[in-house]
Amino acid sequence: MAPGAKPPSRIAVVDIGTNSTRLLVADICDGAIEELERRTNVTRLGDGVDSSGELAADAIQRVFNTVAAFREAIDRLGTDRVVAVATSAVRDAANGERFRAELRERLLTRTLGGAANTEAALDAHERGWTHFGDDIE
Repeated sequence: MAPGAKPPSRIAVVDIGTNSTRLLVADICDGAIEELERRTNVTRLGDGVDSSGELAADAIQRVFNTVAAFREAIDRLGTDRVVAVATSAVRDAANGERFRAELRERLLTRTLGGAANTEAALDAHERGWTHFGDDIE
């Protein structure tokens, strides 16, 4: 590292979409991103939410099983920060707040809100991540 250069920051992003849950762990330094790990699991969190108004218990369990595996990778790679964002289906579901609370506990996230979430979502979109919605906060 050059004198005066900032050390890289290792960040994990968990994207919980309507159909899939994704993980990206990367080192970020001076605007450059070095991808360390990327995973995608089909979890179908949005199954039935339109008709029932709630996230289905089996869909929630699929996401939590995936998050547990992602947490192992996050711990193994030793991230400085974990950010999670979730589909608008979570916000709209009657049991969405309970889901977010349990997700926080399981993932032990540091979440983004407002402008920071928008900036992260835009940056992620530019990098090919398309399912960013509101964060889990």
